[in-house]
Parts: sequence; C-alpha cells; structure tokens
Amino acid sequence: MDLFERYDMIGGEVHYGRMEPRYWGAVLDAARGLGARVLACYVIWDYHEVREGEYDFTQLHAFLKEVESRGLRVLARPGPYCYAEWRNLGIPDHAVPYPKHHPEFRRKASHWIAAALAELRPHLGRLVIAVQADNEIDPFPHFYGEDQGFAEWLRQRYGSIEQVNAAWGTQYRDFAEPIPTLVPFVEDQRLRDGCQYRYDLATNYARWVVAEYRRHVGDTPILLNTWPGVDAQHWRDFAELADFYGIDPYPSNECRNDFRYFRERLRLLRAVTPHPYIAEFGSGIWHGMPDREYTPDHYRLTALTALASGVQGWNWYMLADRDNWHGAPINARGVERPELGDAFRTAVGWFEKLRHAPPPATSCAVTWSWHYHQVAQIRKCDADDPLFAVLHEMGLEYDFVDVDRDFAPPPLLFVAGRIAQPERLWRYVESGGTLVLFQRLIEGCVRPDGTSHPGAAHLETSLGFVSHGPVFSYRRTPGTPITARQLPVPADDDQRRMWDQATDRTYTTGYIEQRGQGRVLVLGCAPSRAAILAIHRHFGREIPVLSLTPGVHATRRGDQIIVLNPGAAQTARLEVAGQGRCIDLPRCGGVILDV
Repeated sequence: MDLFERYDMIGGEVHYGRMEPRYWGAVLDAARGLGARVLACYVIWDYHEVREGEYDFTQLHAFLKEVESRGLRVLARPGPYCYAEWRNLGIPDHAVPYPKHHPEFRRKASHWIAAALAELRPHLGRLVIAVQADNEIDPFPHFYGEDQGFAEWLRQRYGSIEQVNAAWGTQYRDFAEPIPTLVPFVEDQRLRDGCQYRYDLATNYARWVVAEYRRHVGDTPILLNTWPGVDAQHWRDFAELADFYGIDPYPSNECRNDFRYFRERLRLLRAVTPHPYIAEFGSGIWHGMPDREYTPDHYRLTALTALASGVQGWNWYMLADRDNWHGAPINARGVERPELGDAFRTAVGWFEKLRHAPPPATSCAVTWSWHYHQVAQIRKCDADDPLFAVLHEMGLEYDFVDVDRDFAPPPLLFVAGRIAQPERLWRYVESGGTLVLFQRLIEGCVRPDGTSHPGAAHLETSLGFVSHGPVFSYRRTPGTPITARQLPVPADDDQRRMWDQATDRTYTTGYIEQRGQGRVLVLGCAPSRAAILAIHRHFGREIPVLSLTPGVHATRRGDQIIVLNPGAAQTARLEVAGQGRCIDLPRCGGVILDV
C-alpha cells in the first residue's frame, strides 16, 4: 500500500482532549525525540458536541496546528465510539439508548461523522494521512441485549423455519421463537450460527461506518481495528472492508503470561492482511488493566516480536500520560521518562533497520478456523490443540491459513483445531499440497481401527523419531503404512520381565496417501518437536532458521535473523542452512543478526 511506502508508520497516541493545552508542545517535542513519526488521536463526539448537532472544533484545530509545526503526521480517529477513554465510550447521552444497528443511532452518528470529517478535510492527504472508522467494533450484547435482529438474520441465512429446524433438530413454528446462542455450553449448529450471527453484526456495522467515511474522505486510507481479547469480530471481514487493518494487543508485563498468545495473534494478523499494523500497541496502563506496569525490557521484547512477525507499523497506546492513564514514556507535562526513552528509541531503530525487509520466511503453515476460534476464545482455551504448544516451544516461525475461505496453497500444511468444513483442505491436497494430521482428524480421513494402551511410550516410528503417548492403531491403511515399534522400557527388576513382553510390539499408527497431485500424512501420534522435524526431513522442507534452545524464537527476514528471548539471559544455539551458531541473548529481549 502506498501509505506504508510513503510514511514510516510508527508512532503513538496523544489524547489532546485529556491533556492541558499548555503542555501539548512539550508532549509533541518529546514524541519526536522518541522517534515517533505518526501520531494517532481521537476526535471525540461527546467532547466536541456543544448541544445535539452543534459542535466546537476549536481545540482540534489548535492541536493540529501544533502537530503540523513539528513535521509530524496524524492518524485521526473520529469514532463514533472511542471506548474506555471517555464517558459513554465517547458518544453523547442522546445517542446512548440506541444500539449501533438502530436507524436513529446511525442518523445521529452520520451527522457527527460528516461534521468531524468536514473539519479534517483540508488536512487530508497532507497532515492527516489516514482515518480510523469507529473503534474495536462490537455489537455490545452485554449492553443492548443478545437479540439484535436475530429473526431476520436467521431468515436470510436459512430461508424457511423448516430449514432451521432441520439444521438444529428443533420444532419452531416461526423465526420469532429462536434465541441467539452465544456461549458454548453445547457445541452444535445453533452455537455455530450464534457465533456467525455475532460476527455478522460487527461486520454489518463496519460496512456501514466505512461507507459513511468514504463519502467524506475520498481516497484517504481508512483503518479498521479490533482487540484480540474478544470474540466479536471476524478479522478477515474487517481486513477486506478497510484500506488497512490492525489489532490492539496489550500483552502482560514482559509477556510473562501470554507470549505465545501474543506471537500467535501477530501471525494471524499477517495471515489476513498484506500490511500488518498494530493499531494500539500497549504502552503505559489504563487504570482498569492489571499487570501492565511495563518495564523497558517489555518494550524491547514486544517491539522486536512485532518485527519478527512481519509487522509494518504500529501506534503505541498511549504515548503520553493523561487523567486515567499512567506509565507511558512521556508524562502529562511532556517530560520523557528516562528509564523508558532509550527502549523506545531502540525499537524505532530496529523498525528502520527492518522496514524494507521481506515477510518472515517459513517452512510450513497451520490451519485456522474463525468459527473454532470464537468458541475457543469464549472458553479461554484458544489454542487447546497441543500442536500450538509444541511449535511455540520450538520457536519455529510458521504461517496461518484461514480454512474458512479460499487460500494460497502452502507447500506443507499442519491441521490444528476443529475444522467444520474440510472441503478446501481436500482441494488443497488434490492440487498438489501436503497435508499433515496428528491425532485430530478431519472428515474424509480413514479412522483408526483402535488405539494402543493409554501408557504407550518409547515408540520408534518408521519416520525416524521416537513418540511418547498413546497412538492410533490400524489394521489396514489406504496408503503407505507408518509404524511405531515399542522400544525397551526402563523398568525395575520386579517388572522388567513383564515389560520385555512388550518390546518390539508394532503398531500401524498412520499412513501416507496419494490424493490427486498431493499427499496426506496421518501420523496417529501426538505432536512433538522430533515429529515436526522428521516430517520436514521426510518431505524435503528446509527450516529457514531453527532454534536449538527451547523457548528461544528465531525468524529470518531476508538477510536478517531476529532472535527472541522472553526469559532469563542465556546463550542460545541456532541452526542456519545446516550451520550452527551461538548467540548471547539479554533477558526479556533479543537481537538482530546478519545471515
């Protein structure tokens, strides 16, 4: 996108409506000193509205003049919603009674959008380089109720109540009777429809608000953003509606509780947009957020992690303190916190070094289903498939593939999570792809005839690795069998003779089957580091850079290798193109190496 080519899309949020105007200049000078190039700022409906339909934009113009005088650029965020930074989440009292889909809310919001963008129009494409339509769009069922037009949504989806009954196993008489299912007490078609209904509510509003903006901003890029911690939005929908798209991660301090979650969400961001952007990158702490007293090491780790994931720009949120926000790198009077300033400047230096680097190089991809994601997110077990834990411990860079839509075929694709509609995966195989499954099969795979005993371990497979844990057992397979032979089991003298009886017992745990131009590998054992490396060797897939130290992550972008260390300082070993390298890593941080 031209936006990312023309501008260094790195900066932070400055909330002029919550700052004393006499400190604006000092805050902006400090922001430049940290290396910020683009400042985001809300233009808040409730702040500028004098009375319904009448506005005072004096403060906005005064602030923009200060910004322009310092050569900075602006990403404007006129809502209508801004959320936690203002009363009523940024909307005036007269708009509160109406949900986002109500015609009266849209009438009021349309008037506000037109007024705000009219004030910004003289600056578009020059000072204001992009605008954000609304904020983290959510239909708010907790405020406005679960049923926001559910009957009509069902009618459009199914056509007749008889089709609903057939899909749900119910006996409703008309569309007025069904109630949305938004919590996975029972995972059935009703729940899947409830998840899609909530996604569609958010997408419908996003479509409307982007269209409203487009009427006034012409070709100025429009941003949509979402917060990864909720289950309200389908990222791909938003990415396709807007000119660019970003997420709002707020990881815990030094990512002690959620480094894996943070890494996976950045990979998902890369999967849905060619220009990954972090619209709100946790900086400082809102009074309602626990464990966000960020250290300098935190900023170094998270910034380098974003760059390792291919992120092309970000907006630190917030860059300066205000009434209910503290711990940012600049205080409310425009004074830089010296313990944080160097960390931010280091992050900007890394950004400039990697700005033109290609996306992360990968050797494989993993399936992702947004329908499964929403259910898992509600359950707070978003990646319960053990494959994710293994890949994370390996520090292996991989891509995500959205299997709910058509996708560009990767050469090697692992199946993880639940796949409700596997047809695209089989088309991928037929067209020449290689699909790998461990113990979570999809419809169309041959099911095992049985299993080993629960305590199986020390099983040497025909792919050249040792597996631990129970495995599938087949009598017959549709392709080349994969076997697992029981190795001797360490045992005390009183049981050694008994365990000797099991030595050399062999299970047919899976198979490799040719389908069309491609292959499917059903392994039938639990995922492990050894298994993933063996699969890469078997299919001739070279890993661009491999960490040989558990917990250390390594990514290659062009001629640069980014090494991440979320733990204590240590010396790590890497393998690059078959050659070993040792590197000293600081605690909770990382380094950039030349290949």
